[in-house]
Amino acid sequence: MHKKGFLSLLAVLPLLFACGRPVRKADAVREERRIPDLIAAVPSDALAVVCCDRLSEGMKLLDSTNVLHRLHLTPFKDARMVLSLCYNGSLVPVLALDAGRAEADSSSAVTRLLEQAASLRLQAEYVRPDAEARRRGFVLITPSNAQLTAVRRHLGEYTSILDAPGFRQALAAAGPENFIILRGGSAVERLAPKGWLQDFFPRRELTRFLGNVDEWTVLTPTGDGYDVVPVCAEDDVFYANILSAMPFGDSRLGAVLPEDVRLALALPVSLPQTRQAVERWQDASVRLTVYRKRLETLRKESGKDPLKWEQELNVREVALVHFDGGAVTLVRPDKPAPEREPQENPWRGFLPALYGNAFALADDSFTACSRGWRIFGSPEAVAAFVDAARPEDSPSAWPGKSCRFVIQQPGNTLAWGKKGIKLIWNSTL
Repeated sequence: MHKKGFLSLLAVLPLLFACGRPVRKADAVREERRIPDLIAAVPSDALAVVCCDRLSEGMKLLDSTNVLHRLHLTPFKDARMVLSLCYNGSLVPVLALDAGRAEADSSSAVTRLLEQAASLRLQAEYVRPDAEARRRGFVLITPSNAQLTAVRRHLGEYTSILDAPGFRQALAAAGPENFIILRGGSAVERLAPKGWLQDFFPRRELTRFLGNVDEWTVLTPTGDGYDVVPVCAEDDVFYANILSAMPFGDSRLGAVLPEDVRLALALPVSLPQTRQAVERWQDASVRLTVYRKRLETLRKESGKDPLKWEQELNVREVALVHFDGGAVTLVRPDKPAPEREPQENPWRGFLPALYGNAFALADDSFTACSRGWRIFGSPEAVAAFVDAARPEDSPSAWPGKSCRFVIQQPGNTLAWGKKGIKLIWNSTL
């Protein structure tokens, strides 16, 4: 697993615009035998769960400044662990670790750990084995007395996050030993760090949108990152289901990206399927009337119907790029656009109206055509993008073959291809 803090994993949330294919209930029933014992220590309202076969790996996902890192956990480095994030006025971690896998004598190791936790003013206790629940003994540690009380109550009532709607389906989609499960919905805003992605998207709008992507997001570690699976009911109100209905297409954005990219987001387009899916989403979200009024307003202002403009270009891909020179949106038409110097944009607002506010810019007053693409943004950003230096290997490095979505930030890339959704850390892109 990557060594970044746990909260840094929340950077994948905006990448999940692309995710979607609900886990079937039959799969969940077949996989229930894999439920880890320590899941019993996770309250039903937890916002995130990290399960690791080895404590030494799981602790790497917790922010390095967290007080739990001050514990001497070496004797338990090979112990199974579950780390949950709960909300009790603020985000509170709860660590549960298997007490039977200490390197030294387990009883003395547990006693020393509890004493050390007390000296750090942490709340900790040993939970004895429970034959009725077929559960081994484990240690609980958290900074919050209220949260420890909540866990005790759940244990006494034999309830846990397994009782949260949809969690068993999410668990069925996870790896057998190591996984991360994030709760969707209103929990997104509480999980998101302050200032999160504020350079790219308005926080309130972003968290509102992401709260409707899915119900749970499952990450299972692989050799170079994570497999990502969204879990939700079969309802068009979840954007995951909308994107999953779209055909795979090729993204060619990598061929035109500047060297100094800060964020790149690409959506291959297939007409009429993409347009139909967008309108399904607007309808399910009770925004279809607003969507149509917006298109009509743009038609009157520009003299061009945005839907006809989309059809005439036969749009094959849309993209958003933030780089040192500014922010631009791009359109790749079916036939390469002829080169054109920057000029005023007669189609302002078309892209966010057609494809969503992820493609909205503060200034899209200018446009140009370069390398077969139509480029939109401020006069300065459009000129900077056209003239930007480009790495020679970017076309081969960009994972754009047969995909539904690609998004890249320095150090990580998420691509949804025919083999599933892959989050890759430390990407060289």
